[in-house]
Amino acid sequence: MPQDTAPHQQAAQRINDHWTVLPTSFPVPGMGSLPVNAFVLAGAEPMLVDTGLAMLSDDLFGALSAVIDPEELRWIWLSHTDADHIGNLDRILQAAPKARVLTNFLGAGKMGMMGVGDIERVRVLAPGEVVEIGGRRLRQVRPPYYDAPETMGFFDETDRVLFAADAFGALLPGPVSDIAEVSEATLRDGLVGWSSIDAPWLAQIDRDALGRTLSALERMDPALVFSGHLPVAQDIGALAGHVAAAYGHGATAAVTAEGKAAAAAVFE
Repeated sequence: MPQDTAPHQQAAQRINDHWTVLPTSFPVPGMGSLPVNAFVLAGAEPMLVDTGLAMLSDDLFGALSAVIDPEELRWIWLSHTDADHIGNLDRILQAAPKARVLTNFLGAGKMGMMGVGDIERVRVLAPGEVVEIGGRRLRQVRPPYYDAPETMGFFDETDRVLFAADAFGALLPGPVSDIAEVSEATLRDGLVGWSSIDAPWLAQIDRDALGRTLSALERMDPALVFSGHLPVAQDIGALAGHVAAAYGHGATAAVTAEGKAAAAAVFE
């Protein structure tokens, strides 16, 4: 895999008849590359999931426009309000006058405090509310770990897609277009390394509780797993197994204290 030297937008990848990923590769100093993904759902009510990095605004907007005319968007699912997920929200709202933002109470409040978005175009979802989008049902899912309390994933019942927000994100040696390019050992170390930075409390959660949460996701039997920070995956069991095995291990040997500090500085 080639090494990243600067953040860059990769080519859009069609996943199936309905879903497309807009992948970005973001270098983390001394530690590899972090995928940063947005997703597009085609159909009667097109939806964008997250809005990417502001520093790549033109590239992200170009990738989106190549997949769909932004004016056709009806929904923007906002997983949470971190900069790598909300970076182009205002620009896309301006280009998509019919689109509304799907978030929860805390997400809407944080958008207001940040001065982004338009409260008149926000639909605040109640806890557990099922969303009907163009004839398909999206069930809210709380991912097994996250770095912002408003985080909101979903399960698309039609295509059996689990969107896990930041969960299952991994540091990788370089840009990856297909998760099959990543060895099991590299994936395991990447998952442990990134979770030790992005969700360090995961190592202290009750192990049985973590196991129940992961088992609940496995019982959903998703055909596809979407993460904001991993290439599209199919084997939820393998991902859950790596996370469970990583419990209490903290950072891998490759994740030095200096590297963790550098990564934390980038994402503050």
